[in-house]
Amino acid sequence: MVKKRRRSANEGAIYQLPNGRWRAQVRTRRGRLSHTAASEREAAAWARQMRGQIEQGLTYDAAHTRLDEFLVNWLRQKKTRLRTATGEQYDWVANNYIRPGLGKQVLRDITPAVVQHFYDDLQAANTGARTVQVVHAVLHGCMDHAARLGLVARNPADGLIVPKPPKAEVVVWTESQVNQFLVSLQGQRNENLYHLALATGMRRGELLGLKWSDVDWIAGTISVRRQVFEPQGSSFVFQEPKSDRGRRSIQLGSGLVERLREQIRLVDLARRMARDRWKEHDLIFPSTVGTPQGGGSLHRDFKRLVTGSGLPMLRFHDCRHTAASLMLMRGIPPMVVAGILGHSLAMLMDKYAHFIPNMQGEAARLMDEITSVIRLETNR
Repeated sequence: MVKKRRRSANEGAIYQLPNGRWRAQVRTRRGRLSHTAASEREAAAWARQMRGQIEQGLTYDAAHTRLDEFLVNWLRQKKTRLRTATGEQYDWVANNYIRPGLGKQVLRDITPAVVQHFYDDLQAANTGARTVQVVHAVLHGCMDHAARLGLVARNPADGLIVPKPPKAEVVVWTESQVNQFLVSLQGQRNENLYHLALATGMRRGELLGLKWSDVDWIAGTISVRRQVFEPQGSSFVFQEPKSDRGRRSIQLGSGLVERLREQIRLVDLARRMARDRWKEHDLIFPSTVGTPQGGGSLHRDFKRLVTGSGLPMLRFHDCRHTAASLMLMRGIPPMVVAGILGHSLAMLMDKYAHFIPNMQGEAARLMDEITSVIRLETNR
């Protein structure tokens, strides 16, 4: 026998099913929403929640919207405000993790418990902590938008336990190893690029995006104004640095300025050799036909050269770490190093603080001198 309860303006219709579970129903203008719960209390709570959402604008159609449908539309809008690389990353985690794991779920049925279980399953499947963090960022942003539209009562991804990736060890070369590598480069096509990378710590995409218009020959500076990115399935694009700090001017030593003057001759030679195949982009370190060099080809070239030099293998990005570590160990103030790298001071200290020499002994001697009482003798 079905046990019924009378309708309530705040709860809707609630009744018990023959199997002992409880059914709650609320009406919208276009249809009726139903939910089966383990207890009468849970059913009543769901009905009250739905009533509140309906009063805030929840419609029958919206209440039946699945996550994968909503996620696709949200991503389409979101990517117009994202850098190309970030948009591709969001698409990737959405298609490979979120849609397969939660896509069939109706938005209003996605609870904090459901999301936490999803995260736990990802970790159990040995998904990297960094990947789970990106999954959380995408899902949280999507559900936050759903909450603002009144499709869910609150963001179910709020306040959940998300794994923190282990702090990656920074691998660098010593001064003598840097010198050994640079000596081994003589005559190589990208010799000047590697010198600039190890002297300034610029990112690969920043180096490949440098143009001659970025060089101030009088001041001896070079400005970082763009990066090269290679979207999947298409050619390169130029995009702005990630942050205001990424747009920066870097002072160059006289040796690097001379290398840039030599690079003008090398680019002119490549232009003449390419003839009508040349595509002018004003790049300092172009490919053999004037377009940006591919990141993959530069990575392979760097790996080949490191192997030939006999040095411990590093990634190209570790040139950036090496530059930062050498500047700090030579006593360059962290604020200056952060400006050269385009980092915040907090980010620099979090990653490279252990390279800063311990100067507490010198500080102690200085403060001891400052605070020593100087006794003045007076004649009486």
